[in-house]
Amino acid sequence: MRDQNTIISSWINNDTKPFVSILCDTFNHEGFIRETLEGFLKQETTFPFEIIVHDDASTDNTPAIVKEFAENYPLIIKPILQKENQYSKKVNFWSDLTFPMAQGKYIALCEGDDYWIDKLKLQKQVDFLENNKEYVITWTDYLNRKGTELVPNDFKETLPSVYTIDFDTIFQPYCTLTLTSVFKKDAVDPLDYKKFKYGKDNTLYALALCHGKGAFLNFQAAVYRLHPGGVFSLKSTFFQRYSSYLNVKEIYDNIPQARTKNIEKVMASLLKASAFEALKLRKTEEFKKIEEPQKAIDEFLGKASLSLKFKYFLKYIKS
Repeated sequence: MRDQNTIISSWINNDTKPFVSILCDTFNHEGFIRETLEGFLKQETTFPFEIIVHDDASTDNTPAIVKEFAENYPLIIKPILQKENQYSKKVNFWSDLTFPMAQGKYIALCEGDDYWIDKLKLQKQVDFLENNKEYVITWTDYLNRKGTELVPNDFKETLPSVYTIDFDTIFQPYCTLTLTSVFKKDAVDPLDYKKFKYGKDNTLYALALCHGKGAFLNFQAAVYRLHPGGVFSLKSTFFQRYSSYLNVKEIYDNIPQARTKNIEKVMASLLKASAFEALKLRKTEEFKKIEEPQKAIDEFLGKASLSLKFKYFLKYIKS
């Protein structure tokens, strides 16, 4: 690993602000956060960057590891160590906490259980954005990690070296993961983001795409970790599908540029998946306790074609 403190010291002595701000949210990631931070520090760039790490009152050893790195790299790593859990208070880490601190022209995102494997990741993405002014956000390919197994996507074979993403192509395929994203800070107003009830990373992407194009750069730069401790992965499949549907629908309803055939197709697919997952819950306690599964079913049946309704009722009879 390079002596980043020496490099950053030279930038500071030249009164140079960070050009990129890496924002990292973490919670109970003691088994992962070290690898995450090391991946940031290994980045080889021609520009200065900062690392803002927000720990949401972890109950394991995560805060101690973050403190250790911040003490070793005090000019680069800027920790926010919560005493009380903010997620439970509905605080949005990104718009309320880390984004306002960021000094960079560009923002890079990566959560504390994922990590980067290409030491030139930031340089390649920033170079692309600097040289292609009509683009405001980029993503890259990544590997999926389950335990010790690393599973590649098929993007290398199915997508070009640069795949332009706008409202006509986004989510088809779904290649826009948080851990690889780098975007222009001024392309997204955090106050706009806070207006969305079902805001997710997709909301951030949609707001950015109102100001320019996105690009998927087809090289493997990161690892997305699948594990039982992941906040989203702990949720039921129904919750995952339905929350994604509500998120995309909210984007469609509130961002005029998003009202495309592509987004309509994505919404229909997510609603269908939600209804069929809700059907699997019909005889469970979860179905009785919450109203969302029935809401998904009712909305799906209200919009579905006769053939889809027939398939649904066949499933209903067999369930």
